[in-house]
Amino acid sequence: MTVSGQDSNLYAVEFMKRIAVPDCGADPAAYGDDRPAGIGLCGRATRENCGLMFKRRFSGLLFIAALLGASVAAFAQQNELPPLPPLTDPATAQHIPGKFVWADLFTSDMDAARTFYSQLFGWEWRWVSDPPHPYGIFYKDGFAVAGLAFRKADGQEREYGRWAHYISVADVAAMEAAIIEKGGRALLPKRSLPNRGDFAILATPDEAVIGIIHSSSGDPGDYRPEVGEFLWHELFTRDVTAAAEFYESLFGYEVLEKADTAEIVDYFLASGEHSRGGIGSLSPESDTVPTWLGYIRVDNVDQAVERVKALGGEVLVAPDPANINGDLAIVADPVGTPIGLIRWEFPEEQEAQQ
Repeated sequence: MTVSGQDSNLYAVEFMKRIAVPDCGADPAAYGDDRPAGIGLCGRATRENCGLMFKRRFSGLLFIAALLGASVAAFAQQNELPPLPPLTDPATAQHIPGKFVWADLFTSDMDAARTFYSQLFGWEWRWVSDPPHPYGIFYKDGFAVAGLAFRKADGQEREYGRWAHYISVADVAAMEAAIIEKGGRALLPKRSLPNRGDFAILATPDEAVIGIIHSSSGDPGDYRPEVGEFLWHELFTRDVTAAAEFYESLFGYEVLEKADTAEIVDYFLASGEHSRGGIGSLSPESDTVPTWLGYIRVDNVDQAVERVKALGGEVLVAPDPANINGDLAIVADPVGTPIGLIRWEFPEEQEAQQ
């Protein structure tokens, strides 16, 4: 595995200041709001600030360990799928391998999830299909953010909830085979739907759940996430070096090493001049299953946390001045599914307020 330690020191320091506009030869205006309606937006964070996770490791990680490790068995329950809509509408002519382009929440209580996320983030709900294969999509200001699907809890669980985050790949079948060859397993083997494209859900060798997709309508661009959209993704696992090598070798990420402090996230994964996600450590004593955690951008973390409590959710990691100035929290929906909250201002937004 090759890493760029010197650069990542700079990224971590830059993160504490701001997320910068990417310097990748594109007009910065292209990263504003001029985007196709219905597009799913995820994860515009640049390599100049690959430290979008934390200057200080949040102290509540051990507290949420058990909740992060929901069983992966329910992903394999359903062989038939509803007629999923296109990932982007209108279609784009681009594919961005390595980019997180979509997220689905699998839950045993769709009604509770619809109410919770709609009221927490101001998401609009639209049904796509009815039972026996119910599926719907959350929208924010007309842009698709995430899907919601029913999964029955297994015999050992009272309730079930888990997010699956999808990475764009060039060839789903080839990537599925490569993950299995490395010790992973298919939870939902490759499916092909005319409007959605090819996709699969797998457990990686450390049992973390990841989705892979090659969209038939193209990928959303590297737009700046607005409030109410996914801003960041991070994998929590025990063997961070093995995980970094896995994602580097299969997904082609550039691995950026942590800065010279044990409190920085261990590795950052970058592609196409953008950071795509981070890898952080789970406690060796924890028996939780490794997981990817997504973070939604909010305009006020304290207010969002109060809404979580009012809506029947739980605060797992409360805002703390030691964690990016109190602008981060981790919460759980009424079923117990964790999701991250983060307040973030881009440089142009800061300048507009001055």
